[in-house]
Amino acid sequence: MKNYRFRDRELLYVASVMLLVPALRLLPSLTAKAAGRAAWLTAPAAAPAVIIYALFLCRFMAGRRNSEGMAELIKRGAGAWALYVSAAWFILYAGFVLRAGADRLITTVYPGSAPAFFSVVTGLAALAAVLGPGRSIARTAKLMFPLVFGFLAAILLFSCGEAELKNLLPLTAEDAPVVLRGSVSTVDVTVCVMYAVCFLKQDTDRDEGSFKALALWAAAAVLLLGVIIFDIVGSFGAELTARLTRPFFSLVRNMVFFRTLERMEALAVALWILPDFISVSVFLFAAQHCLRTALGFETEYRGEGLGDMSRGRFLIWLSAAAAISLSVLLAPESGELERWSSDIIPKLNLLYAFALLPLVYIICKRKN
Repeated sequence: MKNYRFRDRELLYVASVMLLVPALRLLPSLTAKAAGRAAWLTAPAAAPAVIIYALFLCRFMAGRRNSEGMAELIKRGAGAWALYVSAAWFILYAGFVLRAGADRLITTVYPGSAPAFFSVVTGLAALAAVLGPGRSIARTAKLMFPLVFGFLAAILLFSCGEAELKNLLPLTAEDAPVVLRGSVSTVDVTVCVMYAVCFLKQDTDRDEGSFKALALWAAAAVLLLGVIIFDIVGSFGAELTARLTRPFFSLVRNMVFFRTLERMEALAVALWILPDFISVSVFLFAAQHCLRTALGFETEYRGEGLGDMSRGRFLIWLSAAAAISLSVLLAPESGELERWSSDIIPKLNLLYAFALLPLVYIICKRKN
């Protein structure tokens, strides 16, 4: 039988690509609303909490037995109820990412189009990925990484010259409380990515120093988020950034490369379909894995075809159908989508990350 296992460092490519989905959609505006011109300090301020959470996840995952993944560990320690709750949250989040990605396309490139079309297409592509081994998602993310981050690096490099210090300074001691409050958004988007990729891991083959690798990734992630916020707030100012729904793409729209290549926004929007695809694939993979584990099915991929429904694989189709349906029904108006993006989804994510998972960890420790 083919070996579909993969090393922990491959998960970091997945996490890096996934991070760009909430980071560019949500983070600059929320931190600007919370901290004003000090928003660029909110990401570094989140570093201790993010690194501590990385330690928590590594301690949690260290409790796995041979051939166990995160879902199997949760079932053995806390029972199937926690897996059903996890699956419901993952399906909701996947549906939300589909809806938000569709909204970005229709408001920037295809005005007047129906969001359902884009949601369904991306959802079906993610379904095809989830029907295969988890390693295929990781390898796809690894291939996307240079393209997506190369483009992002070019944008951030060229936009540095547009940032004005008067939009970022001066800062005073009175800014400390709002910086800490704004750092919650950075913690929110970063921990979401970290726990999600844990559900891709299907065995106990861990690289040496896995916490060190995850901690270094977390530190690099908050640094990158800080640079993104620095460039955007420095270019637009905190007040305008707080009002923009997609400040990163507004930044791209205003750029001219070498005075010859204009209107890069359409390219950026199209390119950001790739992180959407990876994010939806990971959450759908986690959802179906939780459901199949809760119901007692074997989850290891054995080279089955796309139409093979054995060993609970029909739950992959049901999970994708539920996520796509939610994306079509969720937030029919743009104002509602903004509320979901800035309020409902972040709160649910923090509740899952800092309430449910620690509760399950405590139950597992007490049983052992």
